[in-house]
Amino acid sequence: MLDVSLNRHTSQALYRQIAEQIKTQIGNGRLPANTRLPTVRQLAQELGVTRLTIQNAYGELQADGWIEATVGRGTFVSPAVQPMSLQPTIGQFLTPDSALSDMLEINHIIGVRSMAMAHPDPTLYPTDEFYDYLNRLRPIAAQLFNYGPIQGDAELRVEVAKLVQEAGITAVPEQILITAGAMQAISLVAQALAQPGDLVLVEQPTFLGTLNIIKAQHLRSQAIPLHPDGPDLEALEQAMREQRPRFFYTIPNFHNPTGYCASPEKRAALLALARQYDCLIVEDNIYGNLAYDGPPPPPLKAQDGDGRVIYMSGFTKDIMPGLRIGYAIVPPHLRTRLLTLRRSTDMCSPELTQRALAHFLRDGGLKRHLRRVLPVYKERRDTLLTALQTFMPAPVTWSQPGGGFSSWLRLPRYFAPGELYRLALQNGFAFTPGEAYLMDALDAEHLRLCFGNQSTAGIRAGVQLLSELIRQRMQAGSRPSTWLPIV
Repeated sequence: MLDVSLNRHTSQALYRQIAEQIKTQIGNGRLPANTRLPTVRQLAQELGVTRLTIQNAYGELQADGWIEATVGRGTFVSPAVQPMSLQPTIGQFLTPDSALSDMLEINHIIGVRSMAMAHPDPTLYPTDEFYDYLNRLRPIAAQLFNYGPIQGDAELRVEVAKLVQEAGITAVPEQILITAGAMQAISLVAQALAQPGDLVLVEQPTFLGTLNIIKAQHLRSQAIPLHPDGPDLEALEQAMREQRPRFFYTIPNFHNPTGYCASPEKRAALLALARQYDCLIVEDNIYGNLAYDGPPPPPLKAQDGDGRVIYMSGFTKDIMPGLRIGYAIVPPHLRTRLLTLRRSTDMCSPELTQRALAHFLRDGGLKRHLRRVLPVYKERRDTLLTALQTFMPAPVTWSQPGGGFSSWLRLPRYFAPGELYRLALQNGFAFTPGEAYLMDALDAEHLRLCFGNQSTAGIRAGVQLLSELIRQRMQAGSRPSTWLPIV
């Protein structure tokens, strides 16, 4: 049942080619759970490679949970593999909440190659170094396991103030609010600035977590079209002039899901509009450190001369998501309101991890970590773009991100909403449907591919599979005649 072909004229290691092809066949159901694989000797002879090559391939598959090996019995596809039984919630009724639910669930399923989540690679986390900082805090652990300051650990706020100063932002520790991830910062700021029924402006597309927050807080939203160089200024000015929104939410650097960066001209014009129409800007810079083609552009906040920009970021993308540590730079007139809201939700974040992070930052840990991982992520970004250029049929277009973890694809409406997503899952591959990031239905299909947590071989295999599904539908010459509602 196992079908593997090797290309000996590429730089990709043979063991990695073998592992990725086995993953593909497990994912598409050709190798179901509990299928027995050839022995190391058998497969080495069949493919004309050394036993060490097969051992390395099987070792990688076993480490990732795709296969299991038992002495005396052999090597089998893991019984935990379940791609064919997946029942995604995305389909007839697509929402940011259902998309996020699927993404989190799929991330933990063995047998699916996922490019759905925009998060770093767990194998690159600085776990050993961070544990060293945790161990150093053992003598004062009892103190740090107590309730901490609502505003966040004082030492961490000092280090964050230093960190943003390097990006051109002037802030003192008293202005910084530590949160349980950047999403909590967005949620608290939205609650502080707007009441149910108030209008807010957001880019289209935008981060689905923010759309979920807007819905949960019963706010009204208006979409501002996003171009590769930033938001549509004409539409933005009209909305600010006529609607008087409570704020405009934007991701100027390495936008999620598109990867776009706003141009210097758009940034200056955006700040000018905010001043002219007395509108606040909520800036999300969670991907700001993940720049692959040079230094990252300065945040909007660095050019904010009159306090129009409320800035937020965090450490989930450039260090580890599980830290759940984000922050906002709080204007003086909102400080009391934000602290009250924070107190009414979860009181405070765990101080032990905050203090460990403070020492990690103080000792240059973030800079060391970025020097190590940025070349890896750049290679994966380049691999994605090359694979798209190689395999995707002509009608498909995509963004070319200079940073972050995402590329945004656009193609004609060959599929009903959710159909391509389900077909890909049935073949063991996951992406995020573009509808989850949009407030208004568009005349084309969009999807997001994330490259941060996949190997270069996995990226190529995933893009090749997705391209084949699209090509098959194009060749069939059929388009959906009925459309499912998007809500």
